[in-house]
Amino acid sequence: TISQILIDLKKNPHTDEQRLEQAVKVRTDELQSIYSNLEVEYNRWIEDLDRYRQENSLLKLFSNPQVLILIVLLTTTTEQNRIKYYFLEKIVLSESMINKNETELKLTIQYMIHYLRSLRINNCNLSEDNVLHIYNKHKIDYGTSSDRCLKQVSEFLRELFQNWENLLTKHEIVNEGQQFLVTLNSTEQTIFKDYLDMETYYILINIFNNQLPASYQILWCSMSTEDDIRLFFSRVRTFRHLIFVAMDIDNLNHRLREFLLQEQDILAQEPHAHIYYFSRELTSCRKGLRPFYATSKIKPPNFQQKNYPKPDIQIVYGTSGIGKTHRINTKYKDNDTKCFSINDTLNLSLLIRSFLSYESIVSNDRPSVYFNISLHAPFNELNRVLFSLFICSSLTDVSSGLTFSLPILKSWKFFIEIPYTEQCEVTTQENFDRILPILSILSSSILDEVTDDNYQLSIGDEEEFVARFLKAYENKTIDQCLTRDNLNIEIPVSFEKLTDQNDCRQHIYTCIEKYAPELPRNKIYELSFTKFLFRRVQFFTGHYYCYNEIWPKLGSIVMKQMIDEAKSLTQINFGSNAYSRVYLVYDPNFSLHLLHNDWNQVPKSLKHLVNNKDPSIRDEHENQSYYGECLAWLIDIQYHVFEKIMNETKFILTENFAYKIFHVHERKLTRLPMIIEGETGVGKTFLLKFYSLLLNAKLINGPLNENIAPRIRERTSLWLIENVIVDILEKEPTLLNKILHRVIQKLWDFDNNEEVEQKNPHIVLNKDQQIDNDDDDPMLISRIQDQIPVPNPIVENIEQHLDDPEQIDHDLLKEIKHSLQNYEYQCDMLQYIWKIIMQISSEDAMNIADKLIVALNKYITSQLINLPLNDASFQLKNFLRDSSTPSILTSIQMFEEFVAHTRIKPLFYRLLLHPGVTEEQIDEFMLPICQLARELSNIELVVFFDEVNTSSCLGLFKEMFMDRTLHGSNLPTNIFFTAAINPSIKINHDDISVHRRDYVVHQLPHALENLKVVYGILGSNTLSDYIRKKIEMFTVNSTQNDDRQMPLELYAQGILTQSILRAQEFCEEHLGKVVDSVFD
Repeated sequence: TISQILIDLKKNPHTDEQRLEQAVKVRTDELQSIYSNLEVEYNRWIEDLDRYRQENSLLKLFSNPQVLILIVLLTTTTEQNRIKYYFLEKIVLSESMINKNETELKLTIQYMIHYLRSLRINNCNLSEDNVLHIYNKHKIDYGTSSDRCLKQVSEFLRELFQNWENLLTKHEIVNEGQQFLVTLNSTEQTIFKDYLDMETYYILINIFNNQLPASYQILWCSMSTEDDIRLFFSRVRTFRHLIFVAMDIDNLNHRLREFLLQEQDILAQEPHAHIYYFSRELTSCRKGLRPFYATSKIKPPNFQQKNYPKPDIQIVYGTSGIGKTHRINTKYKDNDTKCFSINDTLNLSLLIRSFLSYESIVSNDRPSVYFNISLHAPFNELNRVLFSLFICSSLTDVSSGLTFSLPILKSWKFFIEIPYTEQCEVTTQENFDRILPILSILSSSILDEVTDDNYQLSIGDEEEFVARFLKAYENKTIDQCLTRDNLNIEIPVSFEKLTDQNDCRQHIYTCIEKYAPELPRNKIYELSFTKFLFRRVQFFTGHYYCYNEIWPKLGSIVMKQMIDEAKSLTQINFGSNAYSRVYLVYDPNFSLHLLHNDWNQVPKSLKHLVNNKDPSIRDEHENQSYYGECLAWLIDIQYHVFEKIMNETKFILTENFAYKIFHVHERKLTRLPMIIEGETGVGKTFLLKFYSLLLNAKLINGPLNENIAPRIRERTSLWLIENVIVDILEKEPTLLNKILHRVIQKLWDFDNNEEVEQKNPHIVLNKDQQIDNDDDDPMLISRIQDQIPVPNPIVENIEQHLDDPEQIDHDLLKEIKHSLQNYEYQCDMLQYIWKIIMQISSEDAMNIADKLIVALNKYITSQLINLPLNDASFQLKNFLRDSSTPSILTSIQMFEEFVAHTRIKPLFYRLLLHPGVTEEQIDEFMLPICQLARELSNIELVVFFDEVNTSSCLGLFKEMFMDRTLHGSNLPTNIFFTAAINPSIKINHDDISVHRRDYVVHQLPHALENLKVVYGILGSNTLSDYIRKKIEMFTVNSTQNDDRQMPLELYAQGILTQSILRAQEFCEEHLGKVVDSVFD
């Protein structure tokens, strides 16, 4: 095969390449032959289909892909032919739902009815029982010829729609054979290119004389192929009592447009139905075309006339950030509501599959659907889809043939959220009419406008908690202290819960108006301020406050600081040095710590709380970073863990970065996403990755019984004791003695390697020889043993137990167990122990070896399943997949792969975006993250989307960040979303610079604008601090000992720091702004 030849080439580049060329040619010829045969078969099938369409005109109402799907649905499933099974599985998105024959049959009938219902033929029995009865009479067996398949479909439709020509509703047409041109408004009068406004949709609806059209009566040219156009004109010639419309003619490419106009010319020479062409560019001077003049009286669609249920649509609209999504989630949605988000692209095939799947599983008698429409949605395409869904009552994807039809007897409820931006400079109603005219026509009387007056800040438990203590702050009762009753029993300070939501809301609004009037008044800022405050006021339920007897003004002092902090954190801006630097730091138990950079800037009241002593200069902080101490306190990890992570990642903790990490963590605790606006080089990615490691350090290094931290070496050590030594080997004393003898020899080598190297520096022990190579060089071992005096007691003990193989060396066994129990052995020693166990077992007791192999396979599998953070290597997955015929060698290799090469899954995920990234790629990126987050609810995952505003999927990010959903499905709560954007730069067209300085970026949705935090370029002081600390980490070889590393001399450090800073200043002054990463 070609793959084998490529493998041979990789091993030996000099292999004859002619063999590869010949193999490729043979394979290419085979594929060409297959393609040619398929092309011949397809052309023959199209000829047969055209013939049957002449015999049965009903087939003309279905497109070619639709006819193929009807054939698939009529074909019975067998072991040799499972096409229908895979088709249904693709739609239902669940294999478990179609694993039974009766379920497959039910789904087949249900989906077939969607195609039949889309024809809109009245007075026809489309009940499941009737369709099933006729279906059983015309089923297609496996192996039936294509001609016979088409005949079965034709007969099935003919029997189902008996006398169908009389069932089609006929329109009153005075003159047959007329073609009309509807001239659209010019593009200058529309808000989007090729946009269809409300007037156009009114004309389109009224053309059908208030009779609701079927989808086959309208040709949407922008989505059509040559076959679609040919079939459409065939319908126009055949069904002369119907009305047909061709839309989007101007969007056709030149070839298809010429083809359509040729069909129009031919149509003028023969009988046909009324047809209307909508165009901005065509003129009525073409032969056969007459201008169409709209009447002044325009009517809405009449659903009652054809006994079709009127779509039940609830429109929710309002300004940006007003709370539309929250209104729908709390007032309209239920647990069965299906949610769809229409973002930057509209995948019609996926939408139809989702509708079909939802209908098959929903148990509610009144299904409901929620459309969350983004400001960046493709409104032209969306209006077409909504027209088809609500006017034609069906959706069809022309490329795949998938079809969905709304049921006639059961009404669906639709909740639709309308986007808005203040930049459009029109009212919310005018905005609605402009971007979604078809919905405005259909639902003009069922609108729900969300305003500040009718939808104020929602009050939940957190908001009530904040309002409770704000009220106490206003009425001064917050300064209460611990009291005692007559029996000297302590009565801690507490406050009653507020029950009036309006009262709660008023306390929060009063606080914002009084202490933070500069905050923008919208729901996002109100929510952000409240959440930052909620995080802080939990202090008032802690021991430090409730049992306070010392500080008479503790409550008001702390509350004033809390309000200032919440205000600062809500609108913090690191683009300048004006951000606040005095914060109370709380650990999870809400003990207080003070973060500051200048003791003189700390308010006197706060100084009083810490006994007027600067905590940053206390003895316990000597030789420690005070910023690191405060952050470790905040995140609730030990300082040495913080320092270890900082050293491993080589993170430089400057003052600026310390406050940024503080803000990131406080933001994370509010569950609000964060978007960082900053130039390349300010350290966004490095900072967030470092924060992610800090965030999960406690859990990753936590105890084994929590079943979160992988801790492979420790868990494997315990497994060797309990499941291998105790359960298996101790029952085989002879085998165990031999294993102990081999292990103690290796252990003795390990213990003395360092001593040997010191006494004999010319002897080098290769690591592979020490651990992995069981066939050690006898000459090397001999030299080592000659130079190492082995203690006689151990030698005698070994020899004694070799003479009596039934007697176990319990002292040695106890020592090994103790070392395993205390995790003293590193991975290489664990590998050697397992290798010895397997080798000796295979030599002396093959049944024990088989048992050990099974135990290892079971252990590794359980570890990978029960500890989702374990990330198995590719080789280990192959071993587990091929474990049906395990061997001793495979077992040894599997153990090594698991212990040495299994990694911990990342807790920080970064995706660099660009205009080419699609929604499908973002879905694929988020899938494993969401899966891991659901499996480990205690772990906090940090997801970072870099350069978001270069993406064409901004609507999707608004959905994920603000609505916490992905295509309508709820996202796990333990994902902290962060993002970065490049600031847009106003282009100076007079600039003669050679290099571009602007970024091609998109405007963020208004809701995301409120999540921005400006980082800006690092200031000179911050940059100097960073470079100085970075250079302090540089080392050079000692002049006396090349193996010894020493830091640079202070003089050299200073010179190097100043040189780098001056070089940067020179570049900025003479070459332009420096935007390369500071870490480079």
